[in-house]
Amino acid sequence: MVKISNWQLFWLILTLEISMSMWLTISPAIQAAKQDAWLSLILAGIIGLAVTLIIIKVCQQHHSQSLIELSQTLFGKWVGKLISILYVATWYVVASNILRIFAEFIQQTLFHNTPYWIISACMVAAITFITYIGSIESIGRFNEMAGPLLLISITITLILNVPNLHLSLLMPVYYDSGTQSILKGSLSNASFLGESILLMMLNPFLAKPQQALRPALLAILIPSILTVMTAAMVVATFGNVIGGSVYFPYFSMVRFINVLGFIQNMDVWIVFIWIFSVYVKLAVYLFVNSYGSAQLLGFKKWRRMIFFTSPAIFVLSVLPRNLIIALDFKNEVWLGYVFPILIIGLPLIMLVMGKLRGTQAHSR
Repeated sequence: MVKISNWQLFWLILTLEISMSMWLTISPAIQAAKQDAWLSLILAGIIGLAVTLIIIKVCQQHHSQSLIELSQTLFGKWVGKLISILYVATWYVVASNILRIFAEFIQQTLFHNTPYWIISACMVAAITFITYIGSIESIGRFNEMAGPLLLISITITLILNVPNLHLSLLMPVYYDSGTQSILKGSLSNASFLGESILLMMLNPFLAKPQQALRPALLAILIPSILTVMTAAMVVATFGNVIGGSVYFPYFSMVRFINVLGFIQNMDVWIVFIWIFSVYVKLAVYLFVNSYGSAQLLGFKKWRRMIFFTSPAIFVLSVLPRNLIIALDFKNEVWLGYVFPILIIGLPLIMLVMGKLRGTQAHSR
């Protein structure tokens, strides 16, 4: 069986978390908490770290099992399969939404006259190739190049945007928002950080699962810090009204960079790098969906499922709906049900059940 190192695991999680969270969660945080959005995102980072800690502990208890196998071990065959179906179905929908948002964003920014379904088809072909040929190991190796490039690019854009900051726009702190608004603003980003639940499918492929805690938590911490900084910079650049009204505030801020009339048009470079990060994210989702579906159906050769999974994700992504409806999945289904139940509730129950079973076995 192919294995991924802790270093590859770090970059995989970091890319998974940063590729969409900085694009889609800053605006909701600003809408809810106004200039205190950075406080919301600090809270979101703490929640994300706690959730990831629980997930890693569950993985370490059952380091040779995927979520599909673990669910049946802890809850029995039929209940476990039902729980697994909920996870896999959710990941199909999430992957299709990511693909749709990506295709529409690329269409709006780069290829105005190209139908979004052609962009989606090209991306599906690319992720199908790397997943079928090399599995999660090749995805991890590719991301060892794409991940650092993404991180460096984001850091450079934040530094270049410093001259555009008006720190007075961050004032007053807490007075205009309050605890409830700050908590509400944290939920979107915290739920995105909860994508670390995918670790429970990657668990059997970790070379050193007992040493996965540190790289996993670090991979959550760094995107959280960058998102906090980005939110503060967006508000300090545009104010909370404009910053909370655009879908992609980070991208809008990058477009605003102009250093001495020489360094500008950074948005083209950022989009180019972002394409690689979304490529990795979708490839991981394709692998997880294919491997999980194969385990549910009892197929030993999981690669065969790729030829069902990739068309399914593509078809779901091109169903008639606009970008706003795609984003509503996050606001209604993801935040209302997936995050509290599938990402927080069930892993916590699994952790408790695993500890109880371990205690019982030790007492015997």
